[in-house]
Amino acid sequence: MKHLSLKVKTFLLLLLIVVFATAPLILYYVKTSRSLAALGADTTIESVLTETVDSSRNGPGRAEAALALKKYRQIDALKRSIVRQVLRVSLLYFAAVVLVALLVGYLFISRITRPLAELTVATRRLADDRFDYRLPENAGGEIGTLIESFNTMARNLHVARSEKLAAERKATWQRVARVIAHEIKNPLTPIRLSTERLQEKFINGSEDFPDTLKSTTSMILSEIGTLQKLVDTFHRYAKFPDPVLKRESLNEILAEACALFDNDAVSIKKAPDERIPPLELDRSQMREALTNLVKNACEAVAERNREGVVTVGTVLEPDKVRLDVEDNGRGIPPDHMAKLFQPYFTTREHGNGIGLALTERIVALHGGRITCESTEGRGTRFSILLPLSVSSTLPGDDHG
Repeated sequence: MKHLSLKVKTFLLLLLIVVFATAPLILYYVKTSRSLAALGADTTIESVLTETVDSSRNGPGRAEAALALKKYRQIDALKRSIVRQVLRVSLLYFAAVVLVALLVGYLFISRITRPLAELTVATRRLADDRFDYRLPENAGGEIGTLIESFNTMARNLHVARSEKLAAERKATWQRVARVIAHEIKNPLTPIRLSTERLQEKFINGSEDFPDTLKSTTSMILSEIGTLQKLVDTFHRYAKFPDPVLKRESLNEILAEACALFDNDAVSIKKAPDERIPPLELDRSQMREALTNLVKNACEAVAERNREGVVTVGTVLEPDKVRLDVEDNGRGIPPDHMAKLFQPYFTTREHGNGIGLALTERIVALHGGRITCESTEGRGTRFSILLPLSVSSTLPGDDHG
């Protein structure tokens, strides 16, 4: 019983109530019918009348006996007809009561269970970060109060999430500003010192001024290149274009991303779910996001002294598509998990800390979210969750 829905349980309860309510009436009709059938039913009477007719000579006595036997048989036949009619009416009445009660009960139950089912769907939407979802407030009573409370809760969550996102964006850009200021300061120091040295050589007329000029300008150009690279990555993150959505195959995009890293050093196992329909995606942006994940996975397993395996796959779920990129690399330290998607956070010597931040932004622009699970020393799994009905949820000009 515990696995049955509320509608089925209520329906069965109503059926039992109807049966118990009408069963005494039916039993009464059956008993009355049997009593009526037994009323005056005596085979002795019929046999006596039959013998009287047979033994009487022609005359008034024989005629009266024959008439009495005829009426007795008519009365018996009428009683049988009445009994059948009572039973028929009883059964029809019982069936009608049951059908009407079940119909009324179904309509009544539906008025309760339909809003509850819609509320269940709405809570799942909230669980998938669909805080803009609302239920129509057209029900009354306790159900209407429940729906109104749910909509109020959803609005409050939407406001709270917006405020949280605004605070996170502010904190993110504060961190970015600090990182950029630090990164700019690093090349500016040797540029300033080299320029002062070059100026001193020029003023003093040093004989090695041409050699100093050559080496100094090379170093300055190198540091300027570092600054230009920093500016380019910042500009790419800050001015990332909005996606141009078209119906694309996610499995094909994933295969293209994997093909870039499929070599002898790393074994890439693909497990695409062929049931996944085409989604509204920006092919180049989604390929870049998947490439970042596969690249990070390949680099993670390459750092270990054992066979590296990267497993990528897609899974069709009831209302979304899940894409997993899993590796058996060194894993991610717990204290780094909270910083994974922060811009310019990296643990690699040659990393710029922008790959995962861009990946998260691309996924968010496609209405999805990305999660990470990792066990240090055993491996990491990144999962991208995309709604089946993908619509671009473009934020405001947050990074203007």
